Amino acid sequence: MEQEEKTPTLLNHGLKWGVICGAISIFLVVMLYVIDYTMMVQIKFLLISLVISLTAVSYAGVEYRKSVGGFLSYGKAWQVSFVTFAVSGLCYTFFSMLLYFVIDTELPSKLVDASMENQRVMMESFGAPADTIDTEVEKARGRTENQFTVSGLGMGFGISLIIYAILSTITAIFAKKSQPVEQM
Repeated sequence: MEQEEKTPTLLNHGLKWGVICGAISIFLVVMLYVIDYTMMVQIKFLLISLVISLTAVSYAGVEYRKSVGGFLSYGKAWQVSFVTFAVSGLCYTFFSMLLYFVIDTELPSKLVDASMENQRVMMESFGAPADTIDTEVEKARGRTENQFTVSGLGMGFGISLIIYAILSTITAIFAKKSQPVEQM
C-alpha cells in the first residue's frame, strides 16, 4: 500500500513551527542566563530576538506555502504567521514563569536592577539632571517589577498578541504567492 503524503493543516503547521520558534527563543534565553543574565534586558537582545523570530516565522510561512501546492493567499499566510508567533510566545511565557518562579526566584529582582541601571546610563548619556534620573528610575522600577509577576507575564503575553498581529502582516508578505492569472 502506498502512503499518501498528508498536507498539513494551517493550525498544525502553525503549532509545529510555533513550538520550534518557542524552543529557539528559550534556547537564546538560557544561553544568556548562563553567560550573563544582564544581557536579557538589553536592547541588543531584543533586536536580535526580533530578527530571528521574523526570519523563522517567515520561513515557516514559506514552508507552509510549499506544502499546500506553492500558492498561498495573503490572508492564509497571515494566519499561519500569527499562529506561529502566538504559540511561540505562549511557550516563551510558560518558560519565563518556570525560570522566574521555580529555577531562579531571585532572577526577577536582578533583572529589574539591571534594567534600572540600563535606564540610568541611558538618561545620563542624554544629559538628564541627577534628581530627574533618580525620580524617573524609581517610577520605572515599580512598572518593571510588575512585569515579572504572573499577572505581568500574562498581560505581557496579551500585549504581545497585538504585536504578533502586526508582525504577521510583515511576515505574510514573504509567504504569500498568488496563482498566476491566465491570459485569454
